[in-house]
Amino acid sequence: MLVAYGPDGQPVVADERALSQLQEWSQQRQLFCPNCRAVLHLRGGPARRTQLHFAHRKGECPWSTEEESERHMRGKATLAAWLSQQFPAARVTLEERLPEPNRIADVFVKHADGRQLAVEFQCAPLELEEWQRRHLAYQQAGITDLWIIGSNRRDKQEAFQEAILEVSGTLVFLDPLLTPARAWLRWPLSAQALQAWQEERPSSAQAPSLSTGGWVGRLGYGMTLSTTLGELRLNEEGTINHPLRLEHERRLRLRHLMTFADSVDEDLLAAYLYNTVSAEMIQRVLRPLLRAYRSDPDLLRRYNYGRGTPEQPVREADRQRVARACSWLRQLARQGFPPARLREVTQEIPFVGPYAAFVRYIEMLVTLAQTHR
Repeated sequence: MLVAYGPDGQPVVADERALSQLQEWSQQRQLFCPNCRAVLHLRGGPARRTQLHFAHRKGECPWSTEEESERHMRGKATLAAWLSQQFPAARVTLEERLPEPNRIADVFVKHADGRQLAVEFQCAPLELEEWQRRHLAYQQAGITDLWIIGSNRRDKQEAFQEAILEVSGTLVFLDPLLTPARAWLRWPLSAQALQAWQEERPSSAQAPSLSTGGWVGRLGYGMTLSTTLGELRLNEEGTINHPLRLEHERRLRLRHLMTFADSVDEDLLAAYLYNTVSAEMIQRVLRPLLRAYRSDPDLLRRYNYGRGTPEQPVREADRQRVARACSWLRQLARQGFPPARLREVTQEIPFVGPYAAFVRYIEMLVTLAQTHR
């Protein structure tokens, strides 16, 4: 355990007191279990390369249900530090004994407005019925419970993990033995969302950390985000998230709207491309292209690379419009928007609904600008 009572009966956190002081109290048998009041002694520390902690001298505390691992002890300390950063105005305590629901929370957060959050770091196996009992007890006590799972269980297929997913929509795995502490965020995707993600071309910032995979039980297909604990964000309602996941879900929602749209929408396209295409490219190139396309979507089909169609030869007005468009694109190339950049941008636009035709329009116009003189 990481918290003991000192000689004055006040809580003492192992990492927050001088080692020499803790050693003196331990030798004088002045450290006590907060739960059963038995004498504790000091263990671990830098010399032993383990988490500094307290332990009973004999037998087990009746409040203890399992032998505590180094992973679990260090995880509690790591989570307490992270929670203090997330909520600087809240009171964050380790190993808080709660009369209701008669449990010791690994880390406990109490906000100024009275809201309470219990964080459980689960490294050992846990039966579904036991998890349900604990979760219900927290609910009945008016306490939000957040479950963080040890990374040693990341490849396990366990019923209690599926139950956490059903309640919160997210699994969080933590390896506190790494520096900085590593975390994995996992959530379920529908088949449609998975297909949409696979059809996208993830940006270089997302590609190494966001991937499909990871067991989510009967809830669909798994998406996993690899990150550090420090990059995760937690709100006061106990919902944990990451900016990359929020961006991923934002783009999926916009893509869905684009798929079933009746026509190409300028602002919707700009919103979708917001984080992957520069504002200058959108303003100076894509918006004018889109307006030209919407004014005559059939222009390049009629023009047909200067050959016209069997039903209609090329009209002089169409020839002149294409020539002006090609001249404009060549001018843009001299200003830093070459054909290669335009082709890269077309790869960022979803090839769905009416937007597919707009992509083809850009590609054809770029080809014409390179060959048309």
